[in-house]
Amino acid sequence: MLRFQRFASHYNQSKLLRKYPVGGILHGYEIKRVLPVPEMKFVAVDLQHVQTGSQHLHVDRDDKNNVFSVAFKTNPPDDTGVPHILEHTTLCGSQKYPVRDPFFKMLNRSLSTFMNAMTGHDYTFYPFSTANEADFKNLRDVYIDATFNPLLRHEDFLQEGWRLENSNLQDPKSDIVFKGVVYNEMKGQISSSNYQFWTKFQKTIYPSLNNSGGDPQKITDLHYHELLSFHAKHYHPSNAKTFTYGNFALAETLQRLNDEFKLRGKRNIKNEPLLPLKFDTDVRVIENGELDPMLPPDKQLKTSMTWVCGDPSRVYDTFVLRVLGNLLLDGHSSSMYRELIESGIGHEFTVNSGVDSTTAANFFTVGVQGCTDASMFEKTVHDILKSTLDKSFEPTKVEAIIQQLELSKKNQKPDFGLQLLSSIVPGWVNTTDPFDNLVFDDILTQFKSDWAEKGHGMFREVLEKHFVEKPCFYFSMKADPNFSQRLELEEAERLGRKVKELDDSDKETILKRGLQLQETQNSTEDVSCLPSLQIKDIPRKADTFKVEKKAAVIHRITDTNGITYLRGKRNLNSAIPRHLYPYLSLFADCLMSLGTPHESFSEIEDEMKLHTGGVSTSVSVHSDGETLEPQVEFAFEGYSLDSKTEHIFDIWRKVIVETDISKHSEKLKVLIRSIASSNTASVAESGHSYARGYTGAHLTSSRAIKETIGGIEQLQLITRLSASLDDPALFQSEVIDKLVELKSYVVAKNDMEFFITCDTDKQVTKVESQIQGFLKSLPDTSQACSFLSNQYPTLPSNGKPTLISFPFQVHHTSQTSMGVPYTHADGASLQVLSNLLTFKHLHREIREKGGAYGGGAAYSALDGQLSFYSYRDPQPLNTLSVFQNSGLYAVEKADWQNSDLDEAKLTIFQQVDAPISPSSEGVTEFTYGITDDMRQRRREQLLDVSLADVRNAAEKYLFNTETVSAAIGPKLAEMQKESWNIKDLQ
Repeated sequence: MLRFQRFASHYNQSKLLRKYPVGGILHGYEIKRVLPVPEMKFVAVDLQHVQTGSQHLHVDRDDKNNVFSVAFKTNPPDDTGVPHILEHTTLCGSQKYPVRDPFFKMLNRSLSTFMNAMTGHDYTFYPFSTANEADFKNLRDVYIDATFNPLLRHEDFLQEGWRLENSNLQDPKSDIVFKGVVYNEMKGQISSSNYQFWTKFQKTIYPSLNNSGGDPQKITDLHYHELLSFHAKHYHPSNAKTFTYGNFALAETLQRLNDEFKLRGKRNIKNEPLLPLKFDTDVRVIENGELDPMLPPDKQLKTSMTWVCGDPSRVYDTFVLRVLGNLLLDGHSSSMYRELIESGIGHEFTVNSGVDSTTAANFFTVGVQGCTDASMFEKTVHDILKSTLDKSFEPTKVEAIIQQLELSKKNQKPDFGLQLLSSIVPGWVNTTDPFDNLVFDDILTQFKSDWAEKGHGMFREVLEKHFVEKPCFYFSMKADPNFSQRLELEEAERLGRKVKELDDSDKETILKRGLQLQETQNSTEDVSCLPSLQIKDIPRKADTFKVEKKAAVIHRITDTNGITYLRGKRNLNSAIPRHLYPYLSLFADCLMSLGTPHESFSEIEDEMKLHTGGVSTSVSVHSDGETLEPQVEFAFEGYSLDSKTEHIFDIWRKVIVETDISKHSEKLKVLIRSIASSNTASVAESGHSYARGYTGAHLTSSRAIKETIGGIEQLQLITRLSASLDDPALFQSEVIDKLVELKSYVVAKNDMEFFITCDTDKQVTKVESQIQGFLKSLPDTSQACSFLSNQYPTLPSNGKPTLISFPFQVHHTSQTSMGVPYTHADGASLQVLSNLLTFKHLHREIREKGGAYGGGAAYSALDGQLSFYSYRDPQPLNTLSVFQNSGLYAVEKADWQNSDLDEAKLTIFQQVDAPISPSSEGVTEFTYGITDDMRQRRREQLLDVSLADVRNAAEKYLFNTETVSAAIGPKLAEMQKESWNIKDLQ
């Protein structure tokens, strides 16, 4: 194995050694190694707890957004989801903090920039980040006590995992059903055919690694005592890996950990890395899965080919494999994309495509969905791999990857610590030395050296070792039109078997237990044991970022590490005819996919990768902060090293001005098929967002436009356009002609504005000159248009809720009503109201009682709308009833105290004051029209909101106002046309 040697030549080595002396003992931890990483401006320290053997990795960096995490190796023993359910229940109360859900309660007692817990294939970790030192100590204490001293009450297992319960607790004779947060979360997951494909693939190629999230068919086999045993075995310091990052002192964290660990002995926990299927010959597996209702039945086959490619702990070898994967699969010019996607063999790559090194083995997978000829797919992949043996990659493509990696080091991210943690944990819990993943420059230097010495030979070695004439794992999933019904039947039969085993005494116990759980959920508890920040910890004055404006160009000088960030936009409020609005998103996408009369997009993309960090085009819609009128803008961005900004403008000119839609019509078909193939998966993953968008579109033109270009209405358009691709005349009239016409309205120099972010005045002057050159390439004006964006019609409403029918296992719901513009004083009260409803009412009613994975209320300050939502929800009708009665609850039943008000404000300011990257400083006015004065005024309004203001807002905006409701999911018996609008997308 390659081991990298480091010397602190550019750091003060003696200072480092004094701060972290190797061999020294610090609060029960021995400092094992110190690794300076000057190119990333940090020092990594490897420590081990002497008594328990627990490992701690500290990354010392001058970054105020500090991170803490506890991680455990948690090989799942079966498919019951015990690691996942344990992740939930550990956060339901601990010895020091014996309250229900301290995790959720800390969300609004903190200024954290991130709080979560996550279950991976074979590990579970609990990370948070915050820039406030007192907050860091509070959260650290809660996390440590939650993971090592959880109460793990039986009622928490029932609530978070699964339980049998009467559907109506007030009726002892009502049906007994399955309930549970994780149970319904995973029912929501399996509604996605992509998730089904992924889990079935994992199960067959990695049979030793069970489903850590849980299979709903198996979750109901898990017993409470098994949860307790799993925690006792795995959540021990000897199996724990803790992590800190940032500029807070390490010593205090080590002292807190040592206090927790020092009374526990060392354990030899057998938790070895699990290995995938061993095969000496080709293996073929075919499974059945969900039918996608938005795609033709004959174009739903998902099929893939996988090779096992060594051990992720060989970090450099894995890096070379990733580069090879990038060259073969990434982008329009890659051979796999050209021969598999552009050729029409598949519509897009499968979710398992690429290099996966998150377990104890590297997988390289190539797969396509929408495949009509599996044998042609397999032959093509084999042919590409064989031809790649002797046909060298263009040197510029390898240089582009190197350039992207070097640029990424300079591109400063506000969540760098969290990204670092996420990249380390999967390997760290197995056999990968985390230090090997931190030495970015050494890995890159080694790669450059090998590339210079061996050239294409280095990739030939990998191909010969792992791919060509080597055993392959072939996995396919066919769409079964009855798959969803079979899942429902299986659940009914499984439930029937369990209910049949119950006698009258058991049923009485279930009823009493359900009533007791409901009583617990309804009870008011003393949460004073939980630490909390105070409102005084929130600065009254907002951070401001000085910008300079000259004509239509705004610039900001800040420390960008030698990178220039560019933004451009054109206002389209009076530019686009009504009939072309639905095509705006597709138009922006096709600019980044098609090509010019003289260049393919593959060639343009190669230039982009070689010289920039990326270029993009999009259509932005937001509401005016004072009037709520829609602001529609064509936006484009890009960034590069200061010396290469001319390439951004060159690419902008090519994609915006020169894109030839007619010439590249076949590529346009590829794009539409690709978008269409991911529509259902998108709804399955973000159904509540689609529901919110759909309900909001009935109330304002701004939200109606958003729905048209990015919501359910857009999904329907893409499905319709996809069906026209084989009809030349229809494709010409409905797609090509519309996009060509739209381009004549969008592209022009009038109403253009630009924003420059860089680190010197000299660079600003250079870029301003380049902007003028770019503008000369644009038409002076666009085609004339009389339609205005504020005339855009809202969706019609008849007062009935709408069911958007999808064959999911659970629902996503929303109810939306109007609020006020951003500048209106009531907006702050509505935002606080939405937070109080979420944490003090809806979380309990929708998640704890109702069993949904999540739900709440959200006030969009820019759109001026108050939305209620739930996701992966088994009881949509009950949830909508809870939404409708929330006003009554807020005005008559809620007993909110000033402490609750303070917590709501803390939660809001987590987002308001979240760290941002240098590239985002000062852009709020450019992007949304919100000035610093407007931001400061709203900040003061939020800080000054009183309980009386909140109740007044509830009375004013939750009663006698138009509300629009919708649910996305399967049709229930109660959802009849007399009382519901039924929107069928199949």
